[in-house]
Amino acid sequence: MEEGPKGPTDQRPDQRGGSRPLWFQPPTAAADRRPPLTRERVVAEALTVIAQDGVAALTMRTLATRLGVVPGALYRHVRNKEQLQDLVLDGVLAEVDPTLDGSLPWTRQLELLAHRLRDVLEGHPGVAGLLQLRDPLGPHSLAVAEAFLRPLQAAGFGERQAGPAFFLLIDYTTGFAASSPPISTNQQRVRDQATRSQLHQFFRSLPTDRFPTLATLGEHVWVDNRDQRFTTGLNILIDGLQHTRQSPHPPTHARQPATTNNTQPRQAAQQAVDGSITAD
Repeated sequence: MEEGPKGPTDQRPDQRGGSRPLWFQPPTAAADRRPPLTRERVVAEALTVIAQDGVAALTMRTLATRLGVVPGALYRHVRNKEQLQDLVLDGVLAEVDPTLDGSLPWTRQLELLAHRLRDVLEGHPGVAGLLQLRDPLGPHSLAVAEAFLRPLQAAGFGERQAGPAFFLLIDYTTGFAASSPPISTNQQRVRDQATRSQLHQFFRSLPTDRFPTLATLGEHVWVDNRDQRFTTGLNILIDGLQHTRQSPHPPTHARQPATTNNTQPRQAAQQAVDGSITAD
């Protein structure tokens, strides 16, 4: 090593036996290190997979490949894929604000919660479909359930009625977010004014002997009113719950109260639609 004008200069032999300076330092081992694998990284990457490719694409092998680790490394942070799904859901539901003004009418409280839940689910494509498959019991998931059940209980829905009412609201909200996402082909079609105009012209051109109703109403049905559809459906559900709560008729043997255990939430919600919810 020679002394240069400002200190030592790194030199190494060139092919002709002389020496030339090193113009760069080789990367150190620390620079090549990946961020440590944590549960937070695993869950965040799982959420990305669901958003990009859907729930079915989330496998432990796919996730491990994306994170640059062997599948076995994931099991140090999550027990299995089911726990991973629940962690993803709980992390997303943490974004739902469960705080409500207790002085508001119980119907208004439920409306606010449903709109908040829908907004969060639609902010994370694919998660609504996952919520239809899993029934998470993490802290944030429980906070959302508590927020929905509190106004129902205050309104007079008792032990056998609150469960079906709860699932009716949850199923409607998650089902809307899952089955009619903002990125769907139909939604993009009606949002674009030019495409929507062509679609309406198509309906008007239908032969009236075969499709008289579509020729008349089609252009009024296929419109950019997704928010209105959600709000209208939600209001109908809540109005139905309010009417049922005020019904003076007790349940009969022909109309048994809905079952609310975890194995039959969807059946219970359907029974609620059929009018089986009655106030204590």
